[in-house]
Amino acid sequence: MPAAKPRPGTLRNGQALDLGELLGSEWENFALTTDGLQHPCWRNPFSCADLKAMFWQCQQVAILEHEIRQLKKEITKNETARELAEQQANWYRRQLILESRMGFLYLADR
Repeated sequence: MPAAKPRPGTLRNGQALDLGELLGSEWENFALTTDGLQHPCWRNPFSCADLKAMFWQCQQVAILEHEIRQLKKEITKNETARELAEQQANWYRRQLILESRMGFLYLADR
């Protein structure tokens, strides 16, 4: 008779559920204990709260990376607009100097 699979919440202290047997070779050496998800390379098992926090942090990182890309695009667009405005200001400055030297400058308050 095959061993009965434990039901959720029926693991006793010291017992571990081998996830490699249940889920396949990708989960080899992973075990589920009363303390959480465990692997031989980790010092302490990950609790449910730890896993939730890591997932939330991964989502935050993805959101922040997206915002960084958006802000870089916006910075590039603003730099282009600033350079265009500086070019226009230089052109108007040169026109003002040229017109004032040649006497074409019209002053509205006369």
